[in-house]
Amino acid sequence: MAVVEVAGVGQEQGSEDPVLLLREQGGGRRYLAIWIGAPEATALAAAEVAATLPRPLTHRLLLDAVEAFGASLTGVRLTALVDGQFHAELDLLTADGGTRAVSARASDAVTLAVHQGCPIDASEDVLAEAALPANAVATVGGTEDEPDEADPTSPAADVEDEVEALRRALSDATPDDFRTDKDDPDDKDQ
Repeated sequence: MAVVEVAGVGQEQGSEDPVLLLREQGGGRRYLAIWIGAPEATALAAAEVAATLPRPLTHRLLLDAVEAFGASLTGVRLTALVDGQFHAELDLLTADGGTRAVSARASDAVTLAVHQGCPIDASEDVLAEAALPANAVATVGGTEDEPDEADPTSPAADVEDEVEALRRALSDATPDDFRTDKDDPDDKDQ
């Protein structure tokens, strides 16, 4: 297993589909690109900026329920790539000191890990099959692994401004901002 971290969520060039980009820590600095849906991208963005909402969204709710039963999420693992889909497992420490592994979608597992602040591991088999080398990933600063964020004219500076704007927008957001059916304000199940 190798520890990976969220490098960001972006879009594949020429597409509007969100892509979760995970970067290997240390060593070879390989990347994993995981295509995710728009709702998953939104949930991950909210987790990354630690948005505080009056009511918990799904991932926070799941972690709260796990903790209510005396368990805790200790880590997530990307375990396999099957027919182009990443498979993951949640590692739980139970109230009696035992451990359990729960199967999960990779996007959900990573979002839970970001919420919980726990490690994300990727199996060597997954990395061997799906990893992209650092020089093959077009990052904000080009193809370099670490763009020069100190240069105010670099594209990385623009992204930092966009991230800060997203943080401000999410911190001011209310649950009504996420409603899909704004025509029926009396519908309490939304």
